[in-house]
Amino acid sequence: MKSANLVILGNGGAAMHAMIAARSFGHSGPIHLVSDANGPAFNPMLSPYYLKGKIPWHRCFPFGEEIYCKCEAICHWNARVESLDAKNKTVFLAGNGKLQYDRCLVATGARPVVPPVPGLRDAPAVFTLRTAAQARIMEKAIGSAKRVVVLGGSLVGVKVAEILRQRNVGVVLIDVAEQILPHSAHPLAAAMLEKYFREKGMEVRLGCSIEGLEADHDGVSCFLPNRVFERADWIAVCAGIRPNVDFIDPEQVSMDKAILVNERMETSAEDLYAAGDVSQGANFLTGKSEWLGLWANGCYQGRTAGLNMAGGKASYPGTISQHVSPLFEKTFIQIGDLNRSGRNIRLISGSDPDRPILHFLVFEEDVLVGVNLINGDSWAGRLKSLVMKKTAWGRYMPDAESTSFHQIEKALNSLDHVGRMVEAST
Repeated sequence: MKSANLVILGNGGAAMHAMIAARSFGHSGPIHLVSDANGPAFNPMLSPYYLKGKIPWHRCFPFGEEIYCKCEAICHWNARVESLDAKNKTVFLAGNGKLQYDRCLVATGARPVVPPVPGLRDAPAVFTLRTAAQARIMEKAIGSAKRVVVLGGSLVGVKVAEILRQRNVGVVLIDVAEQILPHSAHPLAAAMLEKYFREKGMEVRLGCSIEGLEADHDGVSCFLPNRVFERADWIAVCAGIRPNVDFIDPEQVSMDKAILVNERMETSAEDLYAAGDVSQGANFLTGKSEWLGLWANGCYQGRTAGLNMAGGKASYPGTISQHVSPLFEKTFIQIGDLNRSGRNIRLISGSDPDRPILHFLVFEEDVLVGVNLINGDSWAGRLKSLVMKKTAWGRYMPDAESTSFHQIEKALNSLDHVGRMVEAST
């Protein structure tokens, strides 16, 4: 049904890849794209690189402006979705507009979480980092700052803290968790990074929450437990994201933390798809349904949805958590599940005396399920491949819990050799 009327809600990586995939497959019918913003798709993952001065502003818009014309998209800019009637295949927009569809993709992304701290949501000197406009606002605020509180030890939080320290701005990093990067770092890796950040001049307060906030014309006062308070010019809130699904009726569409989808990115409602930060599907490693909002995975999901909406047959194998993030002079890498628990879980960690590489490898029996590297980015691809293939290390498993990376390298070379022999024999 290549002439079907397609509606794509959103204007991020998943939405754009869906639009491109549908046209590439030969879809000839109309494609409506609905966005609450006006302009080309923005990649929020690139904001820190822009604020560091590593890339120019236009690089934050990876698809450019011409792609909409090339794909003959009917763009509805500054259009907010108020509701979606999946039973009658109708999208209702603010201002009494509506769109009928044959097939619809929900790819409306996510928004920053601002905790319900008294005074936090109303203060003018509180900034988040998700949209193009927010990146510009933070850029201006950084220019005049002397001291900033960063609320949240997430990857975004530590990147914002790094940017501030590189500009000689005083930073207090606060997180209610007992470690930084609680979702992407093994506790031992997190402790080493925390020490490194302190050496770079950050103040780090973990297991700590902001109980209240007062703003005045000179900045903000953050009230912490035990009558401690921090004075700052402004606050960067980096406490996670929440999917934009408020317009979805849970009685029509199955949901958990986000919209539940199958491997074709189909929801429980007929001809309704979801991709990117609004979707929740299978974790590739565990098979369990999980919400993992990552740009690269969202783009893959969008391509899968776009092909299927255009009449193709495509499937998404599942999401794997992965990050590569430069932090000062080091590179932090995370692949898979570092928080796996159970009787057969084993951590192998160590360093290399000749190279500044630290590794933290989590195994379930003899299968690698999670990786943290501090530096060692050239090895990330090989380790990810072993995680994805669920390769049994067998007799190449290191004997000691503390192992140099040279020994890990020898094991990788042996596993590569075995893999080539198996391929040659089949």
